[in-house]
Amino acid sequence: MDLTKFLSLIEDRCLLFPRADQFNDPYEGAWSRAGVLRLRDQAAKGEVQPNLIDLLLERIDVVRREMFISCWFASEHESAAMWKLYLQSPEGIAIKTDYDTLTAALEQSPLTIRTTLVKYVDYDKVPIAFGNLFFPFVYKRLSFAHETELRAIIWSKENQAKIPDDATLVPVDIVPQDLVKSVHVSPTAPNWFGHLVEQLLKRYRLDIPVVRSRLYDRPVY
Repeated sequence: MDLTKFLSLIEDRCLLFPRADQFNDPYEGAWSRAGVLRLRDQAAKGEVQPNLIDLLLERIDVVRREMFISCWFASEHESAAMWKLYLQSPEGIAIKTDYDTLTAALEQSPLTIRTTLVKYVDYDKVPIAFGNLFFPFVYKRLSFAHETELRAIIWSKENQAKIPDDATLVPVDIVPQDLVKSVHVSPTAPNWFGHLVEQLLKRYRLDIPVVRSRLYDRPVY
């Protein structure tokens, strides 16, 4: 994330969950082609109502506007690809936590929030099971497998009284000191940026270690 998003997290003390239709992936929340073809075969045999297919496909855009998602890179190791993809400039940071800490933080919210690892499949070959609106948000195409993503998902219909109908972001209150285990500085960031991050944490009285990535350091023998 860039510094402004990090400042928002520690100043406002919340995680922001963007609405799913704000993401760039056009397949976000979509059923796989293999699943739709299987359903059409079942409709041709009279096993399901033909209008069920049209109803499901029409609902894709509606459900995208009902889902709010916080995305996390789930890995023991940093990724050069992820640094490049998610930074707009050489200066940036990543916050590190673990699964138990994240879920414990989200459980403090009055909202119903579900967490899951994303599964990466070939949409032309693997049907995504129908019958659960969350399933299309648990799968992504193989082209995104490098993300090894964990998602925290809010469905507005489960939290109807707490989320405005026109919301594009849902803030979830957190305690930064409890959630963030460490702050990792981009391998392309200059030294002054690392110092700035350390000073910001001191200013907010957050005792969180700052780790400078050594991804592009020269090898030492």
